[in-house]
Amino acid sequence: MIVLRYSRLGTRKYLSHIDVLRDFGRIVRRADIPVAYSEGFNPHALLFFSPPTPVGVSSVAEYVGIGTAASSEETLARFNAAVTEEMRASEAFLTAKNPNLAGRIVAADYVFPFPADAFRPEEGLTLDYVKKGERVVEEAGDRIFAAGEREGRLLLTLACGNVTLRADRVFAALKERTGIAADIGEVIKTEQYVRENGALVAVPQWLKGL
Repeated sequence: MIVLRYSRLGTRKYLSHIDVLRDFGRIVRRADIPVAYSEGFNPHALLFFSPPTPVGVSSVAEYVGIGTAASSEETLARFNAAVTEEMRASEAFLTAKNPNLAGRIVAADYVFPFPADAFRPEEGLTLDYVKKGERVVEEAGDRIFAAGEREGRLLLTLACGNVTLRADRVFAALKERTGIAADIGEVIKTEQYVRENGALVAVPQWLKGL
């Protein structure tokens, strides 16, 4: 299996996860990547995705596993020839089996358009949003694994996967707290992580060890 690290920038950041899934079927056909299919009454292409990114949030750290016998170099080249710069893949990794990206990834880094002091772990962060017509108010601090700074902006490591802290809800809470007139399109996902022996390991490093 080949795992690609690709981007969702520009107009592509406005695609829903369902749209991304549909889009990939067309991309691999256009790229002429030989993809294996599942067996049974309704065969589908063996494509395996990392946890979804909220609509409107940019990303340079999306991952997709492709069940193909092609080499990593060939898959990367064919994929990039079939997409725009907004979805260009930067790396390709060969793995012996499906790495179960959706199940193993537990955290992701996001850079927010706010100063680094917009969040302090000791203060926590209260989210206030509407879900299925009901107002939800909850504390999110325990799902923020780390806080730092990148080029003067706030960098947060948020839970994702089976336990998720949505970056768009964090953005809304920080915008309310700071009063800064920022746009959700300025948020960018920069990395994803798995947990190994109690520590967070960046996906590229983890994939290279499989």
